[in-house]
Amino acid sequence: MSRQEGNVTLRETAFQVIKKHIVGGDWTGGTFLSEKFLSELLGMSKTPIRSALDRLEMMGLVKLAPKQGVFVQELSLKKILEFYELRLSLETYAARKLTGRMDAAFFQRLDANLALQDEAIRQDDISRYVELDREFHAMIVGGLDNEEYMEVMSRIQDKFLLVVRMTFVKNKRRLIGSIEEHRQLRQALAGQDAALSVRLVEAHIEYVKKIMF
Repeated sequence: MSRQEGNVTLRETAFQVIKKHIVGGDWTGGTFLSEKFLSELLGMSKTPIRSALDRLEMMGLVKLAPKQGVFVQELSLKKILEFYELRLSLETYAARKLTGRMDAAFFQRLDANLALQDEAIRQDDISRYVELDREFHAMIVGGLDNEEYMEVMSRIQDKFLLVVRMTFVKNKRRLIGSIEEHRQLRQALAGQDAALSVRLVEAHIEYVKKIMF
């Protein structure tokens, strides 16, 4: 591996690990992240870490405060509502477009994901379920085969998952309701009633709004 390739790998590793800790709830809003701490945690120099932090700041997951350092971004209720509205618009559009139009391979992927969701619930693994929840919804938007939509979805989810995780921590019984709504949506997408698919998406995402507001 060349030195340039190695640097790229280190930057990507730093980015993924830091993001996982933030999205997974290990580092909550306002947590101070020193470069020394991250360097020791990741076992790498500060250069790839700084690159990862710059990328995370662009995503809105951390905030670089002059003369203070790096902090995990705290999401205001206004920001959460903005993410909620954007995700709702995107996913209802996808549900309307995809209903009755997807092939068997698409539903096989959804079913495989649902099986893993069920396993995560049995193991009481909230972090794992949250990631699978992300994948489930990303697969639906991915069905549109539109790179711009997928880019927007990715940006929303990294921030919105912080909120989703909080709903499961506050009420673990919500895990059962969530996976059942996923199953209903999967069945609706395989049918011909696009309006039903849209209503199911709306109700599913609306739950987060009820909890947070």
